[in-house]
Amino acid sequence: MAESATTVKHDVTVDFGCIELTGALVHDNENRLLELENAEGPAEPISISLQGYGLTPEPGNVFIKDWSEHSGLTACLAQAGLVTPVHVLTVGPYRSTAYEVQVTL
Repeated sequence: MAESATTVKHDVTVDFGCIELTGALVHDNENRLLELENAEGPAEPISISLQGYGLTPEPGNVFIKDWSEHSGLTACLAQAGLVTPVHVLTVGPYRSTAYEVQVTL
């Protein structure tokens, strides 16, 4: 039997700076997605696609932006043991920082 491409960790609290949300952290490895599913509304995306810049994360990894509402998010997730930073990237016209992280749920 093939392993599932989706991993879930329940009861995770993610601090977005101005708000904390608690729910299930879901990693879809096949689609390179990481999101927080919560009862308050639609799933909150954690990862970001950088395909527009020709970038695709390695298997088991996702990209997380480090600007706007996600500023400092990678550090918080790493401190909680949910991800491990692999690469720092500079993207876009404003040379914004993003991280490729290994998801360690």
